[in-house]
Amino acid sequence: MRLVAAYKLVRPLNLLIVILATFVSFVISGFCGDPAKFLSFVTPLILLAAFSNSLNDCLDAELDFEAHPSRPIPRGEISIRESRLFTIALGVLTLGSALLYRGNLTKVIFVAGFFLAVLYDFYLKKIVFFGNFAVSILTSFPFLLMGLEISNFRILWFPVSCSILYNLVRESLKDMEDFKVDQRFGYRTLPFYIGEKGIRIFGVLLLAVLVILTFVAFLSVFHNPIFLISMLVILVYLAFKVLRERSFSRLSVFFKTFMIFVLLAILVGGTL
Repeated sequence: MRLVAAYKLVRPLNLLIVILATFVSFVISGFCGDPAKFLSFVTPLILLAAFSNSLNDCLDAELDFEAHPSRPIPRGEISIRESRLFTIALGVLTLGSALLYRGNLTKVIFVAGFFLAVLYDFYLKKIVFFGNFAVSILTSFPFLLMGLEISNFRILWFPVSCSILYNLVRESLKDMEDFKVDQRFGYRTLPFYIGEKGIRIFGVLLLAVLVILTFVAFLSVFHNPIFLISMLVILVYLAFKVLRERSFSRLSVFFKTFMIFVLLAILVGGTL
């Protein structure tokens, strides 16, 4: 039971998305034929994501009793003490795994990302926009760190930008989903200042910026028309959902699922 609860704490779907993003990063950078290098590169990223997810559940345990009662701590599947010990172990492994990277700058940025994740969970998530931006930066790490490792962002600038903007939209939708509970716990997230209508407009505007960047990427690096058509269909459809879907909980899940399609579109653009 405790192992199953620990498995849930790290949010396996999130880890699968990290693995897929890292695979896409490797393929479009020309390193798809080196499994050992892939394993050494993806392992710290998986550990960082697992640590961040577990830490988030530990620190949000009281809030989750109201906002997310199906998570393992509110359900009583694992105690707060056990989850803290598990999170500390993950933290130690995460910092140690930074040694797997070759470049000193990559190691420094990865360790900085670790402390950014800690800062987010203890402080930044309570502050409008800064918490969302921190999470969005961390989600770009499979592409950002690859660019640092190979010292080349000619292809990777678009995946990095896309990761940040896309996740800024998703994090704002999650804020709206949790808004009432967040307010009671003193969080001043984006919906507190711009409301539900503002969140929807904010999301659509960021998706519009992504549309523009998609055209730029198509003209400069990803010349495959399948990439352009796929990305445009995805982004326009998501913008429509942001405007029409009433449930922010469904929107949040929807955006997480569509991350997979965005990554596949980037894979097509970078390889075919």
